[in-house]
Amino acid sequence: MAVSPDGGALHEPTTPLDRRPEEVREGFQEAGGLRLRYLEGGRGSGLPLLLLHGWPTWSEVWLPVARRLGSAHPWRALDLPCQGGSDLLPGRSRTLPEYRAALRAAVDAMPWPRFGLVGNSMGGTLALMLALDRPERIASVAVLDAAGLTPKLPGRTARMYLPFLLPSLFAAPGPARVRRLLVRAVFHDPRFAEGAWTDAMVRGWADRPRRRALIATAFALRRPDASVAGVLERLRLPVLIASGRQDPQFPWPSAQAAAGRVPGARFELLDAAGHFPMVEQPDAVSAILSSFFSASRGSD
Repeated sequence: MAVSPDGGALHEPTTPLDRRPEEVREGFQEAGGLRLRYLEGGRGSGLPLLLLHGWPTWSEVWLPVARRLGSAHPWRALDLPCQGGSDLLPGRSRTLPEYRAALRAAVDAMPWPRFGLVGNSMGGTLALMLALDRPERIASVAVLDAAGLTPKLPGRTARMYLPFLLPSLFAAPGPARVRRLLVRAVFHDPRFAEGAWTDAMVRGWADRPRRRALIATAFALRRPDASVAGVLERLRLPVLIASGRQDPQFPWPSAQAAAGRVPGARFELLDAAGHFPMVEQPDAVSAILSSFFSASRGSD
């Protein structure tokens, strides 16, 4: 096993190119006129969990954490529309309200009467939106390095992505450009930007219609309707907001400030983690999530 700069174990990320563990099942869900891909697994009587990834990834990013949570929680990791193996949203617009509507339909079709939500980045924004939209179904919500916690996307985040996005309008990105993005905007440990992650993202951006949908989604994240900053006080369920200390996109103090605006919310800071702490620090993330969902199940 590789070792990270701080002396801990370096957990290799799992990608759509890897063979899934036998206990993880792939399926497809029809909801709101879309066919959405998902992975699922887990056992036990704990609160079922729906996991929502960030832009521009796929359900497999949750496997390092889901393997650990699965001993107590049934789980399902959904590919967001336009990403992974799910359908593109209809039409040409890719705003967060359209994603939100698609996921409301997905939540309405879920097999569990009541469940918890976990979201990262854009998936964190959508998780908080869904908690407001479907309070009767969602028991609690945890977000990791969520987008949308400030009134607008930080300028530093836009500057990180523009050198990647603008050339991608004309040609699919190659390994070098993907690697630069992952090092600059995603991972604390640059070795996570090598090999499997880079290869998977290159393949994920190769298809032109899907690439254009991803680019349109990225620009939609700068719109006011991609923020939940103005509605955080309306959340009336257990909420965990966590952040990687080394997240290059959203500085952790902004996440801590957002948690202070949610009644009774819990904030956690994850060391040696960038924008995807569930990949870089799955043990720490799993421990925090297990504690949070156990406590929130007791208060449900």
